[in-house]
Amino acid sequence: ALQKLKSALGLPLRFGWNGDPCVPQLHPWSGADCQFDRTSSKWVIDGLNLSGNTIHGVIPSSLGTIATLEILDLSYNFFNGSIPESLGQLTSLQRLNLNSNSLSGRVPAALGGRLLHRASFNFTDNAGLCGIPGLPTCGPHLSPGAKIGVGIGSCMALLLIITCATCWWKRRQNILRAQRIAARDAPYAKARTHFSRDVQMTRHFGQENARTAAENGPSLLS
Repeated sequence: ALQKLKSALGLPLRFGWNGDPCVPQLHPWSGADCQFDRTSSKWVIDGLNLSGNTIHGVIPSSLGTIATLEILDLSYNFFNGSIPESLGQLTSLQRLNLNSNSLSGRVPAALGGRLLHRASFNFTDNAGLCGIPGLPTCGPHLSPGAKIGVGIGSCMALLLIITCATCWWKRRQNILRAQRIAARDAPYAKARTHFSRDVQMTRHFGQENARTAAENGPSLLS
């Protein structure tokens, strides 16, 4: 189990973590502390201190299987994701330092409740954590399906906005184009109107003169 934990944490070779963790003379386990358990008459791990080792990734849930842990210090690393619920199963845990990482989500209820029993837990400097006194209140929890639905809905809304904006822009361009064409053709249209009016007036005067001549009869001089 500890070798799986080593692999999950991605610890560098300098940590050792080979062989028995409680026999440091042969195989030193950097950051691991042991004590002799009189009940079981054997050495057990009671502390892990991996603070300040630039460890990346999520906190392995397998840490919850080390039932004898009393101290767990993972502070000042680059852990992300949520705090595994399995840490709430560590009933012997008295000190937990997860501060100064990039953790997010709700602090497991089993850990939050232990704060009332003189356990020393530090969750500070994790901007995304919530759910216990001293941290922000958690918002509504969305299931993965709900998150996907929200994402799809947001994309559809954005697509609709882009489509409407594109249609408006095209309509606006068509109106402006029509206005430019009308402004360009206005002088010619005005000239044609004046010419048509002159022709009509000339034709009208001609008809009036002809009618007057007809009414007056033949000229006396003819």
